[in-house]
Amino acid sequence: MLDSFVWPCGCMQKTAGDEEETQLEHRPNDSRLYQQNMKPCCVLVITTQKVVTIFVLTGLLFLPLGITLLVQSTEIFQYDIDYTDCFVTHGSVGTGGGGEMCREKSEDELPCECKYEISIPERVTGELKMLYGMKNYYQNHRLYRQSQSFQQLMGDEKAECYSNYCEGFESVQVDNNTIPYYPRGAMANSYFTDSFELKKKDEANATAAAVELNFKGISWPTDSETKFIVPENFSASSKDFSWPRDWLKWMSKEPAFLPEAVNDEHFINWMNPAAFPSFTKLYAKTTDLKGGQSYTLTINYRYMVDAFGGRKFIRLAETSWMGGRSRFLGIGYVLVGTCCIAAAIFFAVISRKTRTKRHERKKKIEEQLVAYNASAQSAV
Repeated sequence: MLDSFVWPCGCMQKTAGDEEETQLEHRPNDSRLYQQNMKPCCVLVITTQKVVTIFVLTGLLFLPLGITLLVQSTEIFQYDIDYTDCFVTHGSVGTGGGGEMCREKSEDELPCECKYEISIPERVTGELKMLYGMKNYYQNHRLYRQSQSFQQLMGDEKAECYSNYCEGFESVQVDNNTIPYYPRGAMANSYFTDSFELKKKDEANATAAAVELNFKGISWPTDSETKFIVPENFSASSKDFSWPRDWLKWMSKEPAFLPEAVNDEHFINWMNPAAFPSFTKLYAKTTDLKGGQSYTLTINYRYMVDAFGGRKFIRLAETSWMGGRSRFLGIGYVLVGTCCIAAAIFFAVISRKTRTKRHERKKKIEEQLVAYNASAQSAV
């Protein structure tokens, strides 16, 4: 009677059968996957022997690999010259020690020329890379990084910068006309202007042979194909735009070292911001440098770094199957391998010291289980 009784609210009273059906609705699917009862399945049983074995094998793998990387890194040729404080040289080679520094020159007196001697070891063969480097230069600063017009670099020479990030580096007034800079932004305006030459050292003081530097293939192909595109019918002498502000002061002196268009590979490398304040960028490649010979490096000093306490250096380096010279990866592998071996020894010692207690505990549990089974049988 109560099962079919209609309450004043017009609702039926919930029966025990309804509650059971509600509970069954929320029951998970009765399958091996849902119930985690798959067969065959792998259940990892962690034991001391397995843990120690894994750590030992990992250590034995990482240690030789790290030592190999360290040895290989030390065999890679790399030669750095910090030329921030280089002295003015007038035709002769000098590494400093007196005279006037290029950094003390005014902008009107630049470029300043300084020279260094470089000796290539006998073991060096093959291609060498020339890179220039900067220290204490924050290319990764957000405002500096965004001070450019990405659309302009991709082919639209009249495109504007996003928001006001290019303020001061966007356009110039010429005869009451606003002419846009091409390319826009502080990043392009601060383009690295130092240039370098290499010549074979001539003991007879005759005309030295210049080393051929290859400026092709020094940037990523995808950058020149998709990110840095020259507009159609582009002309460097067009009056519809103006080169960046700091480029103009070099136009009347020596425009040859400046980019002719945005697809210049030196410009592309500069516009790819570095992640850290100390960085290097590829300047050229060469196969003309021979082991066991000396060369003269001529630096045309234009880029001033005193205002922000920066440093500049030039690097000659070779590469191998592991890349350039770097001890970081080798040291990392050695540390990981050493830690794994140390952990394996630690776990083995701890297991050895606690073996007696574990056996006593196991024996006690077995005795209690035997006693329980005996009492259960006697009760029956």
